[in-house]
Amino acid sequence: MKKSLKTISVLLLALATSVHAGQSEYDDCILKHLKGAKLDVTASLIKQACEENYRNPSFTSAKRRAYNGCLLEHLSGIESIQATMEIRSACSRKHN
Repeated sequence: MKKSLKTISVLLLALATSVHAGQSEYDDCILKHLKGAKLDVTASLIKQACEENYRNPSFTSAKRRAYNGCLLEHLSGIESIQATMEIRSACSRKHN
C-alpha cells in the first residue's frame, strides 16, 4: 500500500511540474505574439494557437501545431481583417 501511495505521489508531482512548464511556455507565447496584435480577430487566433501548441500539446496533431506555428509567425502586427483571413487560409492550405 505504501509503495502505491509513493508511486501516485510521484506521478502527481510529475503532472504538476508538466502543467507548470506548459503554462510557462503558453505565457511566453502570449507575451511574444500578442504584443503586436492590432485586431481582436488576430488576437483571438494567436491566443488559440498558443493554447493548442503549449497548453494542450498532447491533444494537438503535428499538422495542427505546424498550422498554429504558421499563424504565430505571420499574424502579429497585421492591421487588416482581410489580411488576417488570407494568412489564415494560406496557413491552412500549407499545413492541412
